[in-house]
Amino acid sequence: MRRVYARPSCVFHLVLILSSFGVSWEEKPAKGSYSVPLLRTKRDLRDSRGNPTENLKGRPGQGYYIATDLGSPAQRINVLVDTGSSNFAVAASPHPYLPFYYHTDRSTSYLDLNRPVAVPYTQGNWEGKLGSDFLRFVEGPNATVRVNVAAILSSENFYINGSMWEGILGLGYARLSKPDSGVLPVFDQFVNDGVVKDSFSMQLCGSSEIDFSSEPTVAGTMVFGEVDNELYEGDLLYTPVVKKWYYEVVITDIAVGGESLALIVKRTLSPQYNYDKTIVDSGTTNLRVSEEVFDAILDRLKKFDKLGVPDEFWIGRQMMCWNYDKTPWEEFPDMSISLLSSVSNSKEFRLKIPPQLYLRETIEHGPLPGQHCYKFAITKADKGTVIGAVIMEGFYVVFDRENVQVGFAATTCGAEGRLNPSSEVSGPFSRDAVDCEYIETESSDTALLTVAYVMAGVCGLCLLPIFVLLGQASCKKRNQQRQLAGAETPISTDTTSLRNDF
Repeated sequence: MRRVYARPSCVFHLVLILSSFGVSWEEKPAKGSYSVPLLRTKRDLRDSRGNPTENLKGRPGQGYYIATDLGSPAQRINVLVDTGSSNFAVAASPHPYLPFYYHTDRSTSYLDLNRPVAVPYTQGNWEGKLGSDFLRFVEGPNATVRVNVAAILSSENFYINGSMWEGILGLGYARLSKPDSGVLPVFDQFVNDGVVKDSFSMQLCGSSEIDFSSEPTVAGTMVFGEVDNELYEGDLLYTPVVKKWYYEVVITDIAVGGESLALIVKRTLSPQYNYDKTIVDSGTTNLRVSEEVFDAILDRLKKFDKLGVPDEFWIGRQMMCWNYDKTPWEEFPDMSISLLSSVSNSKEFRLKIPPQLYLRETIEHGPLPGQHCYKFAITKADKGTVIGAVIMEGFYVVFDRENVQVGFAATTCGAEGRLNPSSEVSGPFSRDAVDCEYIETESSDTALLTVAYVMAGVCGLCLLPIFVLLGQASCKKRNQQRQLAGAETPISTDTTSLRNDF
């Protein structure tokens, strides 16, 4: 499911100079594959010099999009890549934030399926109608495939002004599809047609620092059906997908500055990392955690604070700005997220999260020329955890759907002036299997439903004698009333009252 991205708004500056760093804050108003391991290979997407091509673009905090050709003749549509939803939906009506939109009436291959569809999000929604049309990725598999497409006719708080995308490409499992799981997602259709293997991978590379005077941008690469050995280094370690709807995984620990938060992991207790789920979601900007986990992280981070960072920054109401190339990364500790290993339930591996990831560059300018501004990229969620784009930007992430697992490896980002966050993946390590003993599997819902039916049947059998007794008592009472009425009134030839009794 797509989550809310940071949107630019009017702000005022609160400038604080710290030592030689030139730091300032800006305050914002509060808002009420196959069954064998995937092969390492080289992609065919390369420029004229033979360098890998980045087919994902975007702006900080506004998501990564990929270009598509939709319909006949082709209409160029940029779509947000979102592993947290499953519908392919594009704007099909005018909107003030969009320079153009998909014209269904101009496509000779468009088929109207006569089905309404509506998708609500945490904030915002869209409504439209289902259809199908031919789709081709501009920089992707060399194939044109007929896919399901939702034509968005109305929306609220969905599009982002200046984001450069006009729709959304849901890459989750069909279980998330709206209005039902029978609406096959785009990637599933490409797999079913034999175009790609059942896996894809992403290298999200974050902001470019090559030109501090230009508007910040993000870029990355999406690989269809394979693993690219040029996009990562070191080991590629996998965590199981415990339920095929979102890419739901299990966090076994979170640490700050090498010190574990030591929170309870069982979903039946509190605080917890994984209740009600932990998902890997490219359509969410930040790392979102429950209130208990957020408070624990913040408590540890403040122990390392030597800059006097105000509380308003930690809760997302202020930005921190530094002069170009003067960001004091060394003043912020590394974090880590440990994930259950696909090797064994008694194993885990660790993702190193440096401050270059959890301090997210914004598109807003600082109060002084040439400044880079950042926001704290860890936010509260009602429950559960979302591993969003800011964390994915530190890693090469493989969504190995055939083997039902998600892989992480250290990224090779750093070309074209883009930030290399010096992230690491280490392990697997042994862990206490009891710490996270409850893992919801795909069969859990079916088992729970079966238990519910059995319990309902037992309750029904228990109540049956009561209903029988009540029925007998009611009939007896009516007979007594009828006899009494017959004794007190004269006999009539009108049979209406008798017929009404039967």
